[in-house]
Amino acid sequence: MGARVGIDTGGTFTDLVSVDSLNGRLVRSKRPSTPAYPERAVLDALDRVHPDAAGVEFLIVGSTIATNALLQRRGARVLYLTTAGFEDVLYIQRIHRKFHYDLSWRKPDPLVARRDCIGVNERIGKDGSVVRALGASELERVRGLVGARLGETDPPTAVAINLLFGYANPVHEEQLANALRTWFPELAVSASHRVASIWREYERGSTVVADAYVKPMIRSFVRHLDQELTERGHGGHWAVMKSNGSNALASAAVDQPVQLVLSGLAGGLVAGRHYGRQVGAGNVISLDMGGTSTDVGVITDGEIGYTTEYQIEWGIPIAAPFIDLTTIGAGGGSVAWTDKGGFPRVGPLSTGADPGPACYGRGGTEPTVTDANLVLGRLNPTYFLGGEMQLDVRPAWDAVARFGRAIGQSAEDTALSIVELANENMANAIRLLTIERGIDPRDYDLVAFGGAGPVHAVDLARAVGIGRVVVPPHPGYGSALGTLLADLRIDRIWTQAFRSTDVDWRVVDGRFAELVASSLAELRTEGFLGEPLVQRSISMRYLGQNYEQNVSVPPGPIDPDAGDAIVERFHRQHASVYGYRIDGEVVELIHFNVSVVGPTQPIEIAPLGEFPPARPTATRTVRFRGSGPVETPLYRRGELGAGTTLVGPAIVEEEDSTTVLPPGAAFSVHPSGALVVAVGSA
Repeated sequence: MGARVGIDTGGTFTDLVSVDSLNGRLVRSKRPSTPAYPERAVLDALDRVHPDAAGVEFLIVGSTIATNALLQRRGARVLYLTTAGFEDVLYIQRIHRKFHYDLSWRKPDPLVARRDCIGVNERIGKDGSVVRALGASELERVRGLVGARLGETDPPTAVAINLLFGYANPVHEEQLANALRTWFPELAVSASHRVASIWREYERGSTVVADAYVKPMIRSFVRHLDQELTERGHGGHWAVMKSNGSNALASAAVDQPVQLVLSGLAGGLVAGRHYGRQVGAGNVISLDMGGTSTDVGVITDGEIGYTTEYQIEWGIPIAAPFIDLTTIGAGGGSVAWTDKGGFPRVGPLSTGADPGPACYGRGGTEPTVTDANLVLGRLNPTYFLGGEMQLDVRPAWDAVARFGRAIGQSAEDTALSIVELANENMANAIRLLTIERGIDPRDYDLVAFGGAGPVHAVDLARAVGIGRVVVPPHPGYGSALGTLLADLRIDRIWTQAFRSTDVDWRVVDGRFAELVASSLAELRTEGFLGEPLVQRSISMRYLGQNYEQNVSVPPGPIDPDAGDAIVERFHRQHASVYGYRIDGEVVELIHFNVSVVGPTQPIEIAPLGEFPPARPTATRTVRFRGSGPVETPLYRRGELGAGTTLVGPAIVEEEDSTTVLPPGAAFSVHPSGALVVAVGSA
């Protein structure tokens, strides 16, 4: 038995949490990220805590590599092979417009160039029958086209295969993929029946291209990190965080890297649920605010929401299992700027880890959220990262004052405006996931973590009407801890269109059994030996509708009577969501979904004891809107015992974050170590 280690690589910092399997001792490390070579920051953090990697029992890594590659369009050059006549699908996209009345809006470009879209003379029918066989001469023609592009100055490094109705019969996709791997072993090959076995040609094509786009980068990261871990004495398996909030062995995850798109984000939502449970909160909005971005998710009745689609940009979807969250460009490094009309804006542009905010002293000159908080006195320049990193107030003040002159405000008012604009951006993200879905955020607690989350949490909660904020222990390491809390999870999907009037439920029951069996087998290969949880659902819709709803399928065999009960479940669910049901209407059954979950070993941390009454270590002038400069007491979080109560204004400092308690707010320390804040009114 050794240590269980979770690492989260963000755009600004890489965080590590290590838990001793025997005594529960928790050790942390935070290092600057190295975006060009992300494995370096991972190894740097690991070396500081476990120089002998042989003592690491289990390692899991959450990473934003795939996310950043897609958003910044820094992935591989991809060749797209599709059925002849369908080469333009990725460019036609959907007919939807993001802004109905903006005549200057343009569709986002796909991740593949049009000249790299190659038609293949073959055809599978919608029922899976072979309409036109993929012959040897056609394979040779494709070989010649691919080989010619490999001889170009900037050759492709990946191939995405998406043949018409490949989900119904993958024989041609398999034939083409095997041939390409034989002819060009240096190419990364992705096939749609393996990546996204769904109908809707555009979504399937967009997903398999995204998979190929990041595959060479993910393979390189895993290979290099694996080599370095072996050299350090780590002889066991290690895992990566998946977008669905679970983890998978790194050796298996590289085959479908599209499953890792939200790898670095999913851990935060898992941690948010854990922190909520510790204080008895089942309804939780998680706020993970770091240096580059903010991730917001919703947990209802202790359950994390899931979705089957993520948008790289508006109109470019990825169809895969994802935790349901939203990400915005609002972090400590988010830059303040003015638009063409002269109005101030904050984000999504970020200074990242290098050069970072102006106060880092690394050459950054643009005003950021961190600079604004420093000017307002909310951050301690000598205790950033526990004193390991010193902040320079003068460059921050100069950057904010310079921006203030551009918008006609003093430096102090400008700093307040920057913080409030960042808060409003995050408040809109919360409204998007709650109010626009019929959820009242006032029924939820806000769990704030990430290095910057507790700085903004109370003001943000007030903006959306949330009455209670929970700041967990060591909030700067929330996502890293979330990787250790993640379960093993295998998702399977079978696409086959049935109608409720002619569905053969025995066929459905048999296919469900096959999906469950294959998922259980894969779960065992990843080392899970306990009792798994099996979840089944069917994506259903009324005949003629465009999109489906997932309807859960209860345990047990599915005979015709059970099938009728499932259809009735759909009617009731449709009425609950849309306010009506159409009795007697034909229902289509599209996707048959299976999720097999292997619960992870819980992390046991000793409850916080009672300490002597809290005393401030110092005071500092802090500025709040409406109250001007206020002499505010400063506390060290490590000196606050269970039951401690403080009334704002107050600042609580710790190594990885700072909690700002504005006037009108108060908190008590929970036995778990969390600060439970009653936000009050400004």
